Amino acid sequence: MPIMCSVQLPEGKTQEQIEKALADVASVLMKDFCAEANQVRVMIDELPRNRYIAGGVMAYDMPDFNGKGE
Repeated sequence: MPIMCSVQLPEGKTQEQIEKALADVASVLMKDFCAEANQVRVMIDELPRNRYIAGGVMAYDMPDFNGKGE
């Protein structure tokens, strides 16, 4: 039976960052659950900044999520 994992994050990450995160998460799942590579599915959903809110603030108004607070 496959092991499935979904990660949600703000849009705007580079392709390299996404690929590394996918590989890292898959590696941990394989190690921790003694699973083969073909048993693990990892998916990243990038969320547009106008589609979610945290603490009453839209994501596009959050400096830390827009790279302005880094």
